[in-house]
Amino acid sequence: MSAIVFKYKKKKHTSIDFLSLFQELKELCFPAYKYKQGNCHNVVHYCSMILTRRNIKHKKIWFYAPKRLDAKSKICISKPDPNGLALKGNLRWGYHVALLFEEGNHCHIFDLMINENNPITINDWVMSMGLSHYKIDIVDNDNYLFYSQSEEEKYVQDGFSYFHYEGECRDNHWIPKGLAINETAYEFFLNEQAYLDTDSKLSKDYKTLVGSIINFECVIRDYHFNKKVTLQFQAKHFELIEKYRYIYFLKLNKWMGRLEYWDF
Repeated sequence: MSAIVFKYKKKKHTSIDFLSLFQELKELCFPAYKYKQGNCHNVVHYCSMILTRRNIKHKKIWFYAPKRLDAKSKICISKPDPNGLALKGNLRWGYHVALLFEEGNHCHIFDLMINENNPITINDWVMSMGLSHYKIDIVDNDNYLFYSQSEEEKYVQDGFSYFHYEGECRDNHWIPKGLAINETAYEFFLNEQAYLDTDSKLSKDYKTLVGSIINFECVIRDYHFNKKVTLQFQAKHFELIEKYRYIYFLKLNKWMGRLEYWDF
């Protein structure tokens, strides 16, 4: 594994140079955040592990759309896909998460999925979601992901419970798998740009595969199929799929090595 260098240093008197820290984390998790369809929780927790290793205090801020709060709602966070991979043009997130730093009466949000250039304020972060009805949780940094309070109920109005990166999720490498799938999808975007940009059946097929993280994970990571990416669909694009399964395998090994460096 190549050496990983964390260049950020605190300023004197323990104040934090947030812009330098932001840029450092951006370098360390590039290019996983460039694919916007999903895995925000894995990008954020990877950054959180780096910060924890460096004893830099931080929290996480979670944003839940109505779809996650009400079984009858279909309202998601909807944002234009900057990569143009989503078939209908917009990303659709049921939830989102970012890093939160508290500095006196001020807070700084690090969210590479939304703003790759600078930290932003909580107000700007919330406004960027474009929703008037939502729920926000601010939680400790060691909370990896959420589940509903009732195992049989996917939607809750009073809040979510959270679990740490340990046990099943750690043993099964959820974070490196998420980072690897994102990097593989971004490489797909770069490599297949000429086909993606055309108005053709082939472009639609490619976007069906990579424009939905559910489909891309199903085929590339899980070797499975669903109603959109059927066995017939996969047979039609067999060589393409095998190519990106191999790329995913390489990326997974890379991220597993990096995670091992920061994990403890």
